[in-house]
Amino acid sequence: MRESISIDKNEKEELFFDDEKKGLNINALFWAYVILAFSLVIVLPKIYLASNIYYISRDISKLQTQENLLKEENNRLERELEDVRFKYLMMNLN
Repeated sequence: MRESISIDKNEKEELFFDDEKKGLNINALFWAYVILAFSLVIVLPKIYLASNIYYISRDISKLQTQENLLKEENNRLERELEDVRFKYLMMNLN
């Protein structure tokens, strides 16, 4: 004895036309956009500041390198000046 299982017309429509319940409703979509906008407001300034800090620190490093080179050049010139003074004094003593 087999029992046949039958589906009435209303159940059939619910099975095939259940697509209305899928997806986001307007309220959830609105809150998703609000959260996205808030996240952008928080994250974008941080990215901007981090990139500016990077470029400024790169410029500072370049300037420090130039300062070190100029200090070395100054020391070399002072030694040469000292040598020239010494030679001048030696020539005047003789």
